[in-house]
Amino acid sequence: METSTSSIIYTTKSKRQTTPSDVRVKLDPAFNRKKMERLEKDIAETWKRRLAELPSLFNGSKFRLHSIEEKGETLTLNMGTTCYKDFQGTNLSKDLLILQSQGLSDHDDSQAYMSDALGVGALVLTADDHMVLLYRSKNCGEDTELWDRPGGHSEPKNLVGPIPAEEIDLSELKEDAVVEELFNSITEEVISEVNIPADSLEQPGILGIHRSHLSGGKPNVEFLMKCKLKASEVESLYKQGCQAEAYESEKIFLLPLEKALNAHSCDLDLWNKMAAGAKGLLCLYNMYRHRYLL
Repeated sequence: METSTSSIIYTTKSKRQTTPSDVRVKLDPAFNRKKMERLEKDIAETWKRRLAELPSLFNGSKFRLHSIEEKGETLTLNMGTTCYKDFQGTNLSKDLLILQSQGLSDHDDSQAYMSDALGVGALVLTADDHMVLLYRSKNCGEDTELWDRPGGHSEPKNLVGPIPAEEIDLSELKEDAVVEELFNSITEEVISEVNIPADSLEQPGILGIHRSHLSGGKPNVEFLMKCKLKASEVESLYKQGCQAEAYESEKIFLLPLEKALNAHSCDLDLWNKMAAGAKGLLCLYNMYRHRYLL
């Protein structure tokens, strides 16, 4: 399976996937995006326009993935901070290609001016081997009216409180706490989007990381998360509609895993209605399956 919508930058080196004990983080302001006076004005104008279009948008702080390092089974994430306003104004900018060209020219890095807010997503696999897909509503800030996997972002506010990204002192953040937040965040997203109880979910493991070409190279950490419930049970819980982020999706699709993995060749209508994150996740799982399960 290949996808032109994403580039794979990391795949797990273990059948047990990449666990918290395998992950390190380096936090440094040098890993934040570069700024330009003109760009900052454009970001502010874009955010004002987006708020007028979608008042429910919220400018929370996010972690920014600058790069990764690999040594054996150890994965190191080089991270700074950013915010959702900057993501909307850079990665989703109509001037994206110009910004990336400017980054290459000024810093030898196409992503230098990009927010690159680090996303998280999960292949939630039910007890009877179905994959959870959600149809994103117009209330979302991206990937609307597409089938996507449960996901969102790792949140610095869970470690430092709701302060602006530029006020976060990275030197005060503990590495273990950031790693824990990364893994906790995907569990919280699954609970709040799908309404699956925490005790029905196994611990997530990282399958890999990809960058979405449809979101300006936005990085996404993709997890495998097994669920103790059957597809019909998950569907019933979702339809109760009492989950915290029910507004983010309109409907659920419990897709047999084999059909999901072959959608790119056997169900193009579905494949073409999938978000880049879901496609990148399926690509990573297919690589994992061929390497360790077949």
